[in-house]
Amino acid sequence: HYRINTWWMPPTLKLGAYEGVCSMDQRCPKICYQKKEDGLTVTACYGIDGQIYLPDELRGEPITAIAPYAFSDREPEEGDLCWMEEGAEALSGLHRLNMEAVTEIRLPRGVREIGRYAFYRCRNLRKLVLSDALREIGGGALTGCRIREVEIHFANGEQSALPSILDEMRYRILARLYYQEGETAQVLFPEHYEEAVENTPARILYTSHHGAGGYYRQCFYNRALDYGKYDELLPRAIAEESEETVLHLVLGRLRYPYQLSAKAEESYREYLTGHLKTAARMLVEEEDMEGLRFFSEKDLWTRPSINAALERAAELKKTEITALLTEEKALKFRAKKKSFEL
Repeated sequence: HYRINTWWMPPTLKLGAYEGVCSMDQRCPKICYQKKEDGLTVTACYGIDGQIYLPDELRGEPITAIAPYAFSDREPEEGDLCWMEEGAEALSGLHRLNMEAVTEIRLPRGVREIGRYAFYRCRNLRKLVLSDALREIGGGALTGCRIREVEIHFANGEQSALPSILDEMRYRILARLYYQEGETAQVLFPEHYEEAVENTPARILYTSHHGAGGYYRQCFYNRALDYGKYDELLPRAIAEESEETVLHLVLGRLRYPYQLSAKAEESYREYLTGHLKTAARMLVEEEDMEGLRFFSEKDLWTRPSINAALERAAELKKTEITALLTEEKALKFRAKKKSFEL
């Protein structure tokens, strides 16, 4: 048996707590692979759940690559080797995890290469977890995907495959970046799309860009995110994106202020201050307890915003959130006793 990978766990969690406690549906009970000079290349996975957690190694050899078309509809090649968890043959519902069956993939920390069309038409793939060992992905690797969240764990600097992933995804993506020494960043890349517009009289076809996402995708230098350049784009996001998108972007930077300058922080706080009621309702709807506590820690609550949050929590019957907000309101807005002078 192998233990579930722990390298990708957020720095705030103790790795030892996960040793030997993962259930069968948290790992791939059957993995097909090929042996290469530098390690193993995964060609297919089988399981009972759409969450694919791959180990760092199989039979003492590291997993270093994902084969082309590994999670598409292409069948594994003859001669591929297979590893199987003890007892996996008796699992009910064991099946090939590919295409629509894939919802989340956590890659081994040693994976340096993802082949062409590896996740082709994995329409339900929403989350991808990887390390900074991966710098490039093959052409079309994410074609047909709608990834919503990318999680990257760094061990050597700040370069990663994030620019390549964003180039293939026009949809809004949240990136959680875990650096060395426990530093964390949370950055949102808005959606963007291009539209071909024809100027009929001039017989000219030109491309029109929509959304601020295209500009945010250009905030990289040598495959590392330039946070200064990212933060300078806030006015463009405000002009081109929805209030909800901008609030997610702003809250991400304020809650995880990695390389956040004082000037940028002031701009983000200014926007948040003007949209506190909407932000409060949004946090309640998403059941973001940490976000609500962030409001308390930073003394952001106003009477209108906390009332709006309580009202929304009551509408959605969120009892735990209601209790938290009720206590916070009592502490912050405790009624002052009246005094009388004789």
